[in-house]
Parts: sequence; structure tokens; C-alpha cells
Amino acid sequence: MKETILSGWNFMRWLRLIMGIYIIITSITGKNYVFAIIGGLFVFQAITNTGCAACASVPVSKLDQKDTETIEFEEIKAEKQ
Repeated sequence: MKETILSGWNFMRWLRLIMGIYIIITSITGKNYVFAIIGGLFVFQAITNTGCAACASVPVSKLDQKDTETIEFEEIKAEKQ
């Protein structure tokens, strides 16, 4: 877990963290605590490097480009009437 938190920081992860902190601060100062929960979700996703539940359940497929087979296409022309 420590390695997940400390490594792999990219632009989108930083953006989620900054947006989450901003949403939490503005919602607390505006006394709108429902949005603070949403901001907390953004911060949690940034720290743990996870996405939504639907996105996390999709397996990541790493295809090797060398193993792809060549597809042959046949051109079919329509007859003029």
C-alpha cells in the first residue's frame, strides 16, 4: 500500500488531488457538507490511485502488437443499373 501511495503520480492523479482539496475547502467554508464528501472521494481516489467501482473492475489488457494477425479485405463493387 505504501508503494501505491508513493509511486505512479501522473497528471490526472495530481489533478484529482488538487480538485478534491479545493472542493473540500470550498464546501466547508460554504457550509455545504455534502460536497465535502464528494471532495473526499476525489482525494481518496488520488491517494490510493483508484477509479470508480465500474472502472476498477475492468481488467487491463496488454496486447502485444507483434502477435496481431494481418486481416485481408476484399473490395466489393456494386453493379450499375
